[in-house]
Amino acid sequence: MTQLSDARRSRVVLVGSSTYDNFPAIPAVTNNLTALRDVLVDPHRWGLDPDACRVVHNPETTRDVHAVMRRAAAEVDVSGLLLLYFAGHGVIDPDTGVLHLAVGQTMPDSAYSSAVPFDWVRRLVQGSRSAHRVVILDCCYAGRAIPGLGADDDAALATQVEIDRSCVLVAASGNRIALAPPDEPLTAFTGVLVELLRDGVAGGPPLLDLGTLHDEIRRVQRARGRPIPELRARNGGDRIPIVRNAATQRLPAVPPEPPEPETARLDSSLVGKVLRGAQLGDGAAADPELAGDVAILAHSPIEGAIGVRLDRPATRSPAHVLGDELAGSLHVHAVLDGGPVRDVILLLGLLRPGYTAPDGWRVLGRGLVVVPLDAYPALAEAVVSAAYLFVGYLGWRPQQLETELAAGHLTDTGTDLVTWLADPQHARRAHDRY
Repeated sequence: MTQLSDARRSRVVLVGSSTYDNFPAIPAVTNNLTALRDVLVDPHRWGLDPDACRVVHNPETTRDVHAVMRRAAAEVDVSGLLLLYFAGHGVIDPDTGVLHLAVGQTMPDSAYSSAVPFDWVRRLVQGSRSAHRVVILDCCYAGRAIPGLGADDDAALATQVEIDRSCVLVAASGNRIALAPPDEPLTAFTGVLVELLRDGVAGGPPLLDLGTLHDEIRRVQRARGRPIPELRARNGGDRIPIVRNAATQRLPAVPPEPPEPETARLDSSLVGKVLRGAQLGDGAAADPELAGDVAILAHSPIEGAIGVRLDRPATRSPAHVLGDELAGSLHVHAVLDGGPVRDVILLLGLLRPGYTAPDGWRVLGRGLVVVPLDAYPALAEAVVSAAYLFVGYLGWRPQQLETELAAGHLTDTGTDLVTWLADPQHARRAHDRY
């Protein structure tokens, strides 16, 4: 990404527990919350609207945390960043091994009923319409959250079609405790994080993204003999920028290298094909999810495939998914239910004749692009003649798509996706269904 998320349309929730009824106090957490808020609202770093940064200090019950996070996830705009941060004690349910975030009244022997399950956080993040989602955990056993967000089998393929961006940055691995040195004002992990956000990274990029922050925190913590942070990102989530790099503002300007030209991602002859689900003898589909027209967006014999349904309308409006500004600038023919993986949004656009894809836009084929969800509305309006919005997608394991084709569960319609989307009849039918 080459720009920070829209500060007015973003939402940040900072949760920290420094006192507990049944766990040792962590006084430094109070300073964590203040320091993070200060650097995020600093206009020289990001300039987040102070009202968009909600601080939850010493929550007593799980409801105190869930209510604020849920509100933020509902309010964030597609062009904004959703960032959820927690500092405090992490507790593992001994029966399930699942990470829970401890609040004031959490009981050590009943985390399942008195602490915040990380699954709550995961669901809220995945259910938001933001295209950029970040979770940062500064607690013991935080690495247990890594498999819960952005770690799916389709990650490499999702990168090819820019389905969404998400990232989890944690202070310690799944079996390590986090540190809060008594002689330091902040906890060990957040102390380094705040230092980097405030002072920058010498020689780093103009905008500090999560990958750069993670690499630098690892270097510092390893040198200090402290727990090493972990990061998991989906579809370039590690490239989500958080603040301007203060260090580069003091260095001589260096002309940026020209970007590499964007090329079509044609991994196999199946990419761009429109397939149709076969019917069984009684008229039922062999697979209900494939009971219609399906487009293949990415395919690799080694990694599997990703596609979308083309003929199943969704109940959401373009403005609800994209926000009023971007939705108003595009001629969105239809909002479609792309598949059972519901926590993602994909916007496909047909380029106007004579136009090429703007820098940074993914090209899927002849005149077909993935429109970034944070695209400038005026630019999108100028270059895109028609758009289709997909909520969710279909995924196939390696060799699964080939097997379904061989078995006759899917057949080639002989039409490519660009032709299908440009056909007025298809557009009219999709719009009428919507």
